[in-house]
Amino acid sequence: MFACYEFLYRGPALLYVQQTIAAWCASHECVLEATSLLEGARFRVSGRKDAVRHAIQMVPVWIRRAA
Repeated sequence: MFACYEFLYRGPALLYVQQTIAAWCASHECVLEATSLLEGARFRVSGRKDAVRHAIQMVPVWIRRAA
C-alpha cells in the first residue's frame, strides 16, 4: 500500500532539510518531490505506507536540526 505526505518548509537551512529528506528517502525506498516557492519549499514524500508514516514522525526532527 502506498501513501504520500506533503508539508511546507519556510525556515532556515532549506538546502539542508531537502538533502536530509532526500538521503532518508533513498535509504527507505521513498520518493521526494520538492517544489520551490517564493519563500521556502513544498515537500512531498511518497512510498510505502509504513515508510511515509515514519517520515511524518521524522519531520520535526529534521526541522529542529536545521534550526
